[in-house]
Amino acid sequence: MKVIKLNNENAVEVASLMNEIKPEWWPTFDNAYNQLTNIDDSIGTVGWYLADENGNPIGWALFRELKCYLSLELECSGYNDNGIFKLEHKLQELFDKASEYAKSKRYTTSRTGMSSKDFNIDGEEINDIPSAIQSLKTDRIDYYWLLNYGFKVIGIHPNAYGNQSHVILFAKQL
Repeated sequence: MKVIKLNNENAVEVASLMNEIKPEWWPTFDNAYNQLTNIDDSIGTVGWYLADENGNPIGWALFRELKCYLSLELECSGYNDNGIFKLEHKLQELFDKASEYAKSKRYTTSRTGMSSKDFNIDGEEINDIPSAIQSLKTDRIDYYWLLNYGFKVIGIHPNAYGNQSHVILFAKQL
């Protein structure tokens, strides 16, 4: 067997294979070919921002549309709280708008992640993800805001930001 990098030319053969062996996922050749060659068919970007009374941006939220997974995932966000960077808990209006948008697209979940900074697991090696999830402790306002907004911890991505700097993964059903 050989490993060959996909490109627009050889994707034709792969798309035919996809359509042939899994037509319930790729009912036509074009469905498969577009997924392989046109990222806009499977992943998109959408975002909103908050403005002050003069129209100046004071906060933003950018999301990835994971169309194949019927999910909207937070890419990045922030809020200017008198010169201090704040996270999700200051952006509820944007999260509400994103939820409305996701529901209008018939997406079923919203996802996000949060750095392990200021959590008990930060700087620790994670060998057992379920145990690490069960033991999570922090005083972070944005963590409790996400939970109160309906998100649930669904996992931990160990070492996502470097050695022993992890990402806590969240999802919310829409």
